[in-house]
Amino acid sequence: MSAILKMPTPASARAQFEAFRAELPLPVAKARQGVGGYVTLDFGNKRGKDTITGDVQYDWHLWVYMCDWDLYEDNTRLLWRRESNHSLAGSILEQLAGEQLTAIDMDSRDDCFVLRFTGGYSLNIDPDFYDFDASDDMFMLFRYGERHCLSFSPGRRFYPAA
Repeated sequence: MSAILKMPTPASARAQFEAFRAELPLPVAKARQGVGGYVTLDFGNKRGKDTITGDVQYDWHLWVYMCDWDLYEDNTRLLWRRESNHSLAGSILEQLAGEQLTAIDMDSRDDCFVLRFTGGYSLNIDPDFYDFDASDDMFMLFRYGERHCLSFSPGRRFYPAA
């Protein structure tokens, strides 16, 4: 049995998370499934193209990984990282494009997050208790033009990452 050590959140890292929340509502520009069960979402306005891939970049990019996640429409679960039909995941996630991210709820007791969207959608993010290490990041949040991103893990809390 291992214990989860919760470290205090650096003020600057928490401030970056709150800055993201303060910009809500934000339009979802893209939502897609990455390698394995990862999910990426882009928010806001077009900002330019990636110099390597040529992909369009937006104000904010959220990469959800190393955790469990569920996508709901109203009270119906559409996708679940562990059991979803991955061949359908892309088309289901694409339904979020054009919706607005309106709220982010965080429960610091169990480190769960709920991202709420227009259209009745919600993305629930929680630690991966089956193959879990408290140092695993649940997500990384990138802001266009910044060198560092904001990461969150139950063990480290919010922290700036290179």
